[in-house]
Amino acid sequence: MRVTNRSLAVLPLVVLVGLSLAACSASSSDAGPAQPVRFTAAGGKDLGALPTAAPAASAAAAPLAGAQTLIIKTGQLDMQVSNPEASAAQSNGIVGAAGGYVSASGRSGDADTLVISVTYRIPVAKWDATLASIHGANGGGTLKILNEQIQTQDVTASAVDLDARLTNLRATEQALLAIMIKATTITDTLAVQAQLTTVQGQIEELQAQRNQLGDQAAFSTLTVQFEATPNTQTTSATTGWNLNGTVDDATATLVKIGQDLASLGVWLVIVGLPVGLGLFILLLVYRLFRRIRRRPAEPPKTA
Repeated sequence: MRVTNRSLAVLPLVVLVGLSLAACSASSSDAGPAQPVRFTAAGGKDLGALPTAAPAASAAAAPLAGAQTLIIKTGQLDMQVSNPEASAAQSNGIVGAAGGYVSASGRSGDADTLVISVTYRIPVAKWDATLASIHGANGGGTLKILNEQIQTQDVTASAVDLDARLTNLRATEQALLAIMIKATTITDTLAVQAQLTTVQGQIEELQAQRNQLGDQAAFSTLTVQFEATPNTQTTSATTGWNLNGTVDDATATLVKIGQDLASLGVWLVIVGLPVGLGLFILLLVYRLFRRIRRRPAEPPKTA
């Protein structure tokens, strides 16, 4: 019965910790001050209390006095240039000088249809100047801007909400650590440790989201596509014409015609002559037969 009593004493601890975590993760809460949640181990010993959670939604909806505005900016720029490799190298230098870097790149096509795509991360403070400089990255040749799209997203409220939730969870983490120190039984320690692991996992997840928002706001993303300028049809026809090749083609055609005529003559001699002679003989026989039929009969002789 002693073990059973200890297990029953731990159940309120687990339930109350879970309720406190739910309060920390809630997006909204009722008005009025919340009462602190206290825990009692087996034997009536007071283990401590969890801090009350501040309403995250209220913190996010409050005026952002003194808060840093976070804007995520992304862009797509498509350019047609005479030398994609030179233009891409020039743009890489422009972004590097501004403190940015290349996060991804790719290429496709051959020399005449080459397309190079580069994704840049540019410091938000240097965005406008860097974009204007890339507009002139002609690589020493021609340049034509085909498409340009810029999008912005204000994530300040999301960042404030994440900060408030992280503050609540870290306070809960410290309270759980203090409660664990006061726990005198293995059962109580394991129960608090399970809740502590859950809280720490939530802190890591929210911190990763907060770091990602900060990184996206600090470095804007710009994807630039350098497309080779297509050659005109007249240039292609002029480049592809070859006098020697044309003479060779004409000679080959003449030889082919001579070969066909020679083949026709062989067929006439081997096949046409016997067939013609046979037809001529049949025609003579037919004409002789008709003459015989047309010849009148001789009258009978009298004595």
